[in-house]
Amino acid sequence: MMLAATGLFACVHSVVCFGVLLLAAAAPHAAFGQFQAPSEEELKMTSDPDAPGAAAVYLYREQTEDDPHHFRTVYARIKVLTEQGKDLATVHVNYPRSFVFNPAGNNTNRSSSAMQNYFDMPDVNHFGENTRLDPDNIFAHVEVSAIQGRTIHPDGTVIPLTGASADLLKVKRGADQFNEITFNLPSVEVGSVLEYRYQVRYDFRFQQAPLWQVQQPYFVHKARYIFIPTDQFLPNHASSAGVDSNAIVGLDGQVLTDIKLARVLPPGKEVNKDALGRYFVDFTDIPPIPQEAYAPPLEAQIYKVDFYYTSTADAKEFWQKEMQGWIKAVDKYIAPTATIKSTAAEVASGFDNPLDKAKQLYELVQRLNNTDIAGGSPSIVTDEVPQGSVEKVLERKSGNGEQIALLYLSLARAAGLNARPVRIASRNRSIFDSEFLNTDQLDAVVIGVTINGKEIVLDPGVKMAPFQTLYWPRAGAGGVAMAANSKVETIVTPLQDNQDNTVVRVGSLNISPQGTVSGTLKVGFVGQQALQLRQMALRTDSDSVKRTLEGMIVAQLPDGVEAHIDYLSGLDDPNKQLVAVVPVTGSIGNRTGSHLILPRLFFDSKETDPFPAETSRSLPVDLHYPAQEQEQVTYVFPAGFALEETPEDASMRWGENAAYQLRSKASANSITSARILARGFTLLDPSEYGRLRDFYDKVAHADRQQIALTGPAAAAK
Repeated sequence: MMLAATGLFACVHSVVCFGVLLLAAAAPHAAFGQFQAPSEEELKMTSDPDAPGAAAVYLYREQTEDDPHHFRTVYARIKVLTEQGKDLATVHVNYPRSFVFNPAGNNTNRSSSAMQNYFDMPDVNHFGENTRLDPDNIFAHVEVSAIQGRTIHPDGTVIPLTGASADLLKVKRGADQFNEITFNLPSVEVGSVLEYRYQVRYDFRFQQAPLWQVQQPYFVHKARYIFIPTDQFLPNHASSAGVDSNAIVGLDGQVLTDIKLARVLPPGKEVNKDALGRYFVDFTDIPPIPQEAYAPPLEAQIYKVDFYYTSTADAKEFWQKEMQGWIKAVDKYIAPTATIKSTAAEVASGFDNPLDKAKQLYELVQRLNNTDIAGGSPSIVTDEVPQGSVEKVLERKSGNGEQIALLYLSLARAAGLNARPVRIASRNRSIFDSEFLNTDQLDAVVIGVTINGKEIVLDPGVKMAPFQTLYWPRAGAGGVAMAANSKVETIVTPLQDNQDNTVVRVGSLNISPQGTVSGTLKVGFVGQQALQLRQMALRTDSDSVKRTLEGMIVAQLPDGVEAHIDYLSGLDDPNKQLVAVVPVTGSIGNRTGSHLILPRLFFDSKETDPFPAETSRSLPVDLHYPAQEQEQVTYVFPAGFALEETPEDASMRWGENAAYQLRSKASANSITSARILARGFTLLDPSEYGRLRDFYDKVAHADRQQIALTGPAAAAK
């Protein structure tokens, strides 16, 4: 059952199973005064006690967004402390390929994927009949100009940046959402102070509410951010008879009447607004962007402020309006044609149980060619629903993930199932925030099917995803869906269980008197790892999967052991366990006199704590999905040898987060060790990081145990 989201983070944990101030400096041209003379302290600085070991620090940074005059100004002063810090002499200016052009002059900014669809639309009012807008020409209206810069050496020598802006710039056209322009400051050395400013100007037909990325890769001592919104939002703006001829409109033609902002800020910090309608915030001592292992997407974690113009300030009204428009387009696309109806009837015939019907239709669409496989990840879903009819996907037996998911929706409804599309924000990209009124968050579609009063969530658009298995970024993901009463509801997709993602390793190995080993093991995968390996096979071939798996397996074996996969089974069938048959040979024992010392565990004897030591943790720990490992390996002793002492069993449990168990059963000529490590959480609060490391330290210690066999004394060399 889907649950309502209640905050920035959805619950991603499952149980283990076994204001008003005047801005004196906010005028559009104020930032273009003279550079500031560095202090003696700044020139002599060789390190920064506020940022120990830092390669560089920002002494000051300012960003001003002036939408009425269509430009952004950036100013920075940087102290270079190490050789690595000299990289900041190259200034990178990214500008989004996401400005909407409107021939009438009323504009806003939206996602780049929506932009390309917009550029493909013919416009007959301004450019002539059937003329299409060229995004490369449109972006010629965005330029970097007014570049000033200088390098100040520790002895006070000033090296100015010379040359016209056009001569200083190097342009790199991005393949995705951004283009990049760079320029370089001269004669930089360790100890230099770098100072620069520049403007990004955009055409008068564009409007751009800013995104302030407050945190930078380096420590920032002081910073100020300023936003002057477009004229219609300023207090002294006048309109005629209540009608604003200069009002900006969205792609849907609705007037954008409000300014909203989404923010992640330090405790106690808020964005202020002065009497002139300008937004601003000042900062001191901003820590650098955290570089922590197993971190969630930084987009949802770092300090930032994201402004946007919107047609309503009410979240419920916004999502209701957006989803109604999207659902209308989806219903048109998936309208049941004769082919859809006949196919659904044929596939579901003979099955009275709705769950069986849902499974049969799922198998059908999973067999189609999924064009996302070539790209290695699911397609990004936008507000732009595919054109035409979903019937075409069925006829050509091919489509991207979104098209295949919507085909399943169409077939399910044609078969009489109660199904609905669910729009979500994939957890590997962002965390859904219903108060951030922007549909760009929603990049994926899953399908909810209600059977016997309970909704199950399916992921037909992901190739090789078994029935009721969500690709991991889509489990525990927030989003929106239309309820039966035609009201939008906020949802979180179901979490996975640790048993859903299991690795099993079993086998029997013969030990020689010299400590060599031979035998065959089987390694099985269920869940996310199996899904990824199967997709790899589709993108490459089975031999590539074998090589990858062999590398994974050998890394877990004792030194001196070789393992080569004989064959794989279940590679092309997501409904089966993916099993690798692995013959192993090599040496694992250490013979001393009459004793033969062996690792108690064959697979995990080199186990170490996977979580690095950190003095403090600021970000949650994101392990993507719950999982468990199971191992049961038997050592068959050489003739004349016996177990010297049966090892003690080990058992540990960390609340509902994780559990570990190691048991051994000995006979006259063998010992079988069974190990289970189960983790029930997906996201963990940073305050729990110390307990996480402590638990896995204990696991690693238990995994490294040894056992001793006694037998005839070794022959003298």
